[in-house]
Amino acid sequence: MTAEPIPELADDIVRELRDAIGTEHVLTSPADLERYSRCTIPWQRYCAAVVFPDSADQVAEVVRIAARRKIPLWPFSGGINQGYGATLAPEHGAIVMLLTRMNRILEVNEKLAYAVIEPGVTYRQFNDHLKAHGHKLWIDCTDGPTNGSVIGNALDRGIGETPYGDHFGNLCGLEVILPTGEKIHTGGQLSGLKTWHVHKWGVGPYLEGMFTQSNFGIVTRAGVWLMPQPEAYNSFVYEVHDPAHVPAVFDAFLELALKGVITAKMHMINDFVSITLLTQRGKEQVNQKGCLTETDLAHLRRKYRIAEWSCAGGLYGTRAQVRHQRALLRKHLGRYGKFTFISDARVGYLKQLIALAKRVPLVRKIAEAALGTTLHVMEFAPHVHGILQGIPSDHFVKHAYYRYRGERPERNADPARDRCGLTWFAPILPFTQEEVLPFLAASKRLFASQGFDFYVAQLLMNPRAIICLMAIIYDRDDPEELERADRLYNDLITEIQGRGYQQYRAGLRGWPRVFEQAPELLDVNNRIKAALDPDGILAPGRYGIGHLPQP
Repeated sequence: MTAEPIPELADDIVRELRDAIGTEHVLTSPADLERYSRCTIPWQRYCAAVVFPDSADQVAEVVRIAARRKIPLWPFSGGINQGYGATLAPEHGAIVMLLTRMNRILEVNEKLAYAVIEPGVTYRQFNDHLKAHGHKLWIDCTDGPTNGSVIGNALDRGIGETPYGDHFGNLCGLEVILPTGEKIHTGGQLSGLKTWHVHKWGVGPYLEGMFTQSNFGIVTRAGVWLMPQPEAYNSFVYEVHDPAHVPAVFDAFLELALKGVITAKMHMINDFVSITLLTQRGKEQVNQKGCLTETDLAHLRRKYRIAEWSCAGGLYGTRAQVRHQRALLRKHLGRYGKFTFISDARVGYLKQLIALAKRVPLVRKIAEAALGTTLHVMEFAPHVHGILQGIPSDHFVKHAYYRYRGERPERNADPARDRCGLTWFAPILPFTQEEVLPFLAASKRLFASQGFDFYVAQLLMNPRAIICLMAIIYDRDDPEELERADRLYNDLITEIQGRGYQQYRAGLRGWPRVFEQAPELLDVNNRIKAALDPDGILAPGRYGIGHLPQP
């Protein structure tokens, strides 16, 4: 437990909340407040209550109570947005609202390939539901926790893996509770609108974007477009061992993306990303202070047989289309690196081989020699293959434990519970090697200057823009590292501002600087906020909008 005082709500306010949504759904004990005031970022504030409404009407009633009592209310769909802020508010004493009980899948329209869901629906639940009911539809998920909220990630404009990986781009038709407690439906009318979930723009001004990365309302249901299951699907892994080839690789991927050959939200990761998934710093015979040296990195690449750069993506369509895509990838990129294409059948074989190799050392030795990689790396493939067809996996959450002093859990990983140190920084750039490569070199120098290893996963947002997702991974129990992690985060913001870039999504620590170079936009957002929420009750300061206390 912390030495910080845990905020308390007045008894009459607690009674009001319990009367509105049920006694068992209002938490105020110090243990519960501590549990829901955790994240992996170097920031700590404590809430005064945690509430779990079960319907849009209950959400509206909690909003009205918070407005009458002038208490900040912070709504979260799932509350596990680790590395960005999770369920933290910028100030002590807020009411945290979690929508996890609102987890109903209200409709699946097979013919038009969409569903209508509530914000508590998770990636795992959604995928399991479609499979259990025999729907030939795929969700798009992230490579983060399987209990992440589908709507929550979309409202923060998160990105996934498949051609449907622009999560907000594939929301259509929202039900929203405003800071006044009023309910609206974007699109045109409150009921009976047959195009609510198929025509994204509705009529009149387009409002859905207002409720993303903002504090203008609480989304209580949404339509989600789904991907029809293709006739054929392959995942691929592409390894680049020679960094001299990276500029040409960028040019080739750009050309193929613009021509529509690559439609997935392709990921390209550096060697350190792979290392964080394969091991922990304290288990390796490498420098334990500061960042890994180039000698250390070369040693770990040899040990685990990984490339300096690795790329993963998916190919979808008819069998002929997938064959043609494979041929085009080999033609344009084969000279620079190594492709491995994986089908469902090959994944099944690989799972059997992995299970046998774990039991029989000789099989492991032969398999590693034949495939040119280690068993640990082989274990990635089924998870990557599944995620690229909308099957979520917790396998990749383990990167947060790289600097963790204890043993990394094999199951039930919870980086915030285990006091892991992780902050995400997510700038978006034009997808050209002339823009990206100098920026990566400058960012690597900034990481090194603060003593941190350079983690970057490049995510193809669209054929013209790429996200350079960076993780600052640190020892949460080292106060000096916390300070350096915070300095690095701010240094990176300054760097992108100087280069004319911005973050595609920002965590709590970045909100004060979101509109630093766009005061006119902040002014417009604050005027909208004042009109919808004159008392500034709903998530004040989220994305810099409304009152934001200084750290």
